Amino acid sequence: MKQIAIRKHFSYFKTNSEEIQSNSFDEKLDQLDEELRAVFKKYGLEMVERQTQFLPIQKLSIFHCEQCNQLMVNRDMNPTKFDSNGLYDDLSYVVLDGGTHDGKNLCEECLPFAHRWGHYS
Repeated sequence: MKQIAIRKHFSYFKTNSEEIQSNSFDEKLDQLDEELRAVFKKYGLEMVERQTQFLPIQKLSIFHCEQCNQLMVNRDMNPTKFDSNGLYDDLSYVVLDGGTHDGKNLCEECLPFAHRWGHYS
């Protein structure tokens, strides 16, 4: 039986409101997409969809984990994370839950198990 394998690739860059409004990254991202299409084609893959989402860093309390550098939402500061917004469902693999422990922002993987937002709590 034939099947289609769909693979997601995630990446991110930091920007600000002025760059978003001026579309200054559009040309670079278009060039990146063309280069990615060529690489995918080399391996018999097709790039069929891409999507860019902008997340307000301060409003959502997004940090890098101070232990492993993973992107995370500090749930001690933002207990609702993405407010159950379906647009962000895929991002749970990219932006992990996390919290504060001993004054450090730590992702769910690095928090102690006993912490409210620890991976196994």
